[in-house]
Amino acid sequence: MPDYTGGDLDLRGLRVGACIIVAGIACALGAAALMLREQAPAANTPPHAFAGKAPLLQPAPQPDRAAYFEEKRRATGSYGWVDREAGIARIPLDEAMKLMAAKGAR
Repeated sequence: MPDYTGGDLDLRGLRVGACIIVAGIACALGAAALMLREQAPAANTPPHAFAGKAPLLQPAPQPDRAAYFEEKRRATGSYGWVDREAGIARIPLDEAMKLMAAKGAR
């Protein structure tokens, strides 16, 4: 019958194995550091820095945003011509949905 009291455990072998694992991890970290330091810039890096002017930002874009949404609300809620020569007209979105629902119900 085997002895499970722990007397057959080789602590010297465990220490040597743990040291080998730690040394392997240290070597891998050192090799990775060398590779990252010696590696050229990434392929998507531009050859020179951007020399243009920075874009100008609005200090308060809320009024323009509100006007934009109001314009879109008026366009989707009213009748009008998109291209009169081609005969393309615009109808309110609610009417268009009612027409499509009635057409699909047939």
